[in-house]
Amino acid sequence: MQQRYLAHLDGLRAIAVGLVVVYHAGLGVFGAGFIGVDVFFVLSGFLITGQLVHNMQEGKFSFAQFYMRRIRRLAPAMLVVLLATLLAGAFVLLPEDLIYLSRLAALAVLSASNFYLANTTGGYFETETDEIALLHTWSLAVEEQYYLIWPLFLLVFLKFGARFWRPGLLAGIFLTSLAFSVWYTHADPMRAYYLLPARFHELFIGAMLAIAFQANKVPALPRSAREVMGWAGLLMILVPAVAWTAEIAFPGYLAAIPCLGTVILIYAGDGKSSINWLLTRRVMVWLGMLSYSLYLWHWPIFSFTTYATGEIDTISALAGIALAVVLSHLTWKFVEQPFRYRWTFPPKQTALRLFVVPLLLLAGVAVAIYEGDGLINRFDSSTVAKIHALESEPGRFPSQCDNQEDGLCADVLLLGDSHAQHFGDFIGILAKDAGLSYNVKWRAGCPAYAGLMPLNYKGEEVEIDEECPQVNDAILDEADNYGAIVLAGYWSLTDIKGDRYFFVTNANPEPSQANSNANIAAGLRETLRRITKAGSTPVLIYDNPQVEKRDFKCSRMNLLPFHDEPCSFPLSYVEEQQRLKRALFAQLADEFPQLKFIDPNSLLCSKESCYTELEGVPLYRDDDHLNQVGSEWLAKKMLENGNNPLKELVIRRQSGVVESQQ
Repeated sequence: MQQRYLAHLDGLRAIAVGLVVVYHAGLGVFGAGFIGVDVFFVLSGFLITGQLVHNMQEGKFSFAQFYMRRIRRLAPAMLVVLLATLLAGAFVLLPEDLIYLSRLAALAVLSASNFYLANTTGGYFETETDEIALLHTWSLAVEEQYYLIWPLFLLVFLKFGARFWRPGLLAGIFLTSLAFSVWYTHADPMRAYYLLPARFHELFIGAMLAIAFQANKVPALPRSAREVMGWAGLLMILVPAVAWTAEIAFPGYLAAIPCLGTVILIYAGDGKSSINWLLTRRVMVWLGMLSYSLYLWHWPIFSFTTYATGEIDTISALAGIALAVVLSHLTWKFVEQPFRYRWTFPPKQTALRLFVVPLLLLAGVAVAIYEGDGLINRFDSSTVAKIHALESEPGRFPSQCDNQEDGLCADVLLLGDSHAQHFGDFIGILAKDAGLSYNVKWRAGCPAYAGLMPLNYKGEEVEIDEECPQVNDAILDEADNYGAIVLAGYWSLTDIKGDRYFFVTNANPEPSQANSNANIAAGLRETLRRITKAGSTPVLIYDNPQVEKRDFKCSRMNLLPFHDEPCSFPLSYVEEQQRLKRALFAQLADEFPQLKFIDPNSLLCSKESCYTELEGVPLYRDDDHLNQVGSEWLAKKMLENGNNPLKELVIRRQSGVVESQQ
């Protein structure tokens, strides 16, 4: 079986690449089309292991020849796509994103891009990854890392085992690998998706089938059995692709289902049957032959479309698929085929021309792009100013009590989650104008709700910040060190993302939206009680609007020559978003007469619309955080309007003298 062309395997490749491409196009057909990659892994393990075992048994195996064949097979098409992607990125991407892309391109040649992605992204399914044009190279890296160790493993297996077919040992390795994947997926789902240890069993199960065939341990099947098994195998791939979503814990044990389906199709799809007829149709075989190039091309096309327009609609998705197919056919015909069968070189020249030189070239390009600040000279001065605004992170704020003047650590403390961080520059400017000292204490995902633990559900996993209550308690215990405490937070988080984020207590631990809101009300009341009891003045900053993905990208897209739109969205959207928390704040105002409010939306919104860019200043850095320049702009605009709410605060002094900052 291994020594002849198997057309149905090209049909399987077509299914695999079709699942991935349609899923990435966002057409809504496959909720888990990403499992096409798992089909590829099994096919690769089967085909490559079959060749390895045959050559080793015949005494023809050579590490140099094996890796040179891998380079000739994979490198030419990849290099074409990498260079084309970098060239396109130089026209489309902002400097910071171009720097990231150039690093990823160099690491892709080294088959190490998956490590970089695992350590720099929040996970494969995060919305930010939609714009990483070489995100898909993670799977190619996993595969090549597998083949760095697998031939050596087989040689040792052969040397000490005399034969490859040891079913007990093979099954033990597979089950151990699968068990580790299940554990790793729960322990660290982000890295498990990208890294080989959680994927080893997927390539290995294909390898097991190849070894079984080489040992003649696989019985021939009657047509009736091929029919039943073939369709069962296909359903084990297609049903999960349709029924599952990105919310599942993956790979883990779930990946074994499409992988086993692929093994069944490899086995049962050979020979006359309806499944073989389906898989060997001309269009299926043709797409299968294009599958590698199609996999390489499709994602840069979709990611650049998302980057430039904010989203992929149906028309652009279909156009992107068509373009990817055309480019894939050209790459297969004029790059893949010649380098595999005509333009062959001795091993040293192959390594030099297709690996060493491209690696040095792309590494040099990455260094040049980094040293050139992402080729920022591509843009005029006004555009550069906007770019710096978009990429600006919140500043560094005083956070420690260096000394106590007039009995206070600082006049004002800004306290809360990452929204307190992004209001740090805002409060800093207002405090300076009012002649007040200030500190900022913030913890990501941990608003100043006394006694509450944040829960963040990621698929079947949940992240619990058990330290959050202790952190807030420690700060509130020292509330008398501050004249005023300003609270900022992502107040409407549970109203917007109530299926994922919850706030619980030991007394009320059920993770539901209703319980979260009840806990938030109680926790915020307790926070205000402790602040006022300490003699400090509580101030609450109404939250800025959370915006849709396309809206916060509007400023960036307006930097591109083919995009110019007002960066606004309806005020009614924000009013509904903040309705519940504003009602709670109104109740708290009645309960705590000392409570003061600051409303940034008075500047971010007009009577009908809210904005992510005003007076040419981009205000947001993602869908709910202001950038540093936006935070500063808010404060300066407030001062221009003759309004500084911090000047209205009454600051308590140790001497007992009460002074009002005017």
